[in-house]
Amino acid sequence: MNDLPAIASRCGVLLGSDAQGRFDHLGTAWCVGEHEWVTAWASEEPPAKLQLLSSNSGEIATVEQWEWESGIAGFVARFTVPVGALPVRRGSDLHKRDQLRALGFPSMIDHPAFRLHRGSLDAGRYYPYLCPWLIEGHLALFSADEGYLTGRSFDGMAGGPVFDVDGRVVGVLLDGQASPDHPPLSRFHRLA
Repeated sequence: MNDLPAIASRCGVLLGSDAQGRFDHLGTAWCVGEHEWVTAWASEEPPAKLQLLSSNSGEIATVEQWEWESGIAGFVARFTVPVGALPVRRGSDLHKRDQLRALGFPSMIDHPAFRLHRGSLDAGRYYPYLCPWLIEGHLALFSADEGYLTGRSFDGMAGGPVFDVDGRVVGVLLDGQASPDHPPLSRFHRLA
């Protein structure tokens, strides 16, 4: 389970619309059980017509049964072929300098390759450009609820899994602002 393709295939991208009603890449989600998904989400309510794009097949599923608590959302997205769940590490025995990785899909929508076609962009046209981004580092700072992984996270990666050297998920990647005054760190919500 340590390899990138196996982990990336159990993830997806949340799609919605921006303030102008254009196609938007909102974040990354990962599978915890048959049709069950988890992501990081700042507000309680999801946007209308929220969908999940499978990173494995390009299939799109409607997001249903949204549940939210403390910045983490769970939901159901039913794909024709169920996606296998990522294993979750039981217990919260993380230590400073533990080797960790995080995977997410950075938003490519504002990339120069899409600027001319942004108005006509849809999931079918966007799928070939999904690119899993891997942050490899170690646990630098942590509290009871959060941790900081060395490495930089980009827009659209929030919600992706943070996993240990055995490929077991230990957290959910959160949004964060890069600081020009500090080394890059990616914040994540620790799973208990």
